[in-house]
Amino acid sequence: MHNDRIPRRTTLAALALPLLVTACGTTTEPEPERAVVEAEQGARARVGDLLVEDAWMPEPANPEVGVVYLSITNDGEYDDALTSVSTDASPQARMHTTRSTESGASVMREVGEVPVPAGETTELESGGFHIMVNDIPEPLEVGDTVAVTLGLKGGAEVELEVPVREMTGGEDDHGDHADHH
Repeated sequence: MHNDRIPRRTTLAALALPLLVTACGTTTEPEPERAVVEAEQGARARVGDLLVEDAWMPEPANPEVGVVYLSITNDGEYDDALTSVSTDASPQARMHTTRSTESGASVMREVGEVPVPAGETTELESGGFHIMVNDIPEPLEVGDTVAVTLGLKGGAEVELEVPVREMTGGEDDHGDHADHH
């Protein structure tokens, strides 16, 4: 007796082939959302529900070490976080926070992310979260700009041209950063 049936293995392979081809065609990951940079005084950019503004770098007191301050407002319904940072001034850019110990001393430490809760503004400022830029090979002066790229937990990237400005009074004096490498 002759069996005209197609073997089960062949049938399954024939059915799976279109799925495999379709799946292979859709594996490309979407490009991360890029910021829309608004031409205004200082560094400011919007990406999705996030607004990054007031970005600036005080002229470094120690020419090898700088700090970037900014604010990130999350107008969305979901929490986000700053997860990475890079600059053209130095490959050594990291997110830090400064905390006071029980004795009142300020201690700076590197952090893996800076939270940006939904409906809130996160300030990167002296005495709190901030971006340290270490091992700057060329001294930065007032009027220079530093290209800063911020990576966000949601996959978006924000590119800013951050102005170097005069350090004002003692408020923005990052003396606790001067010896940091």
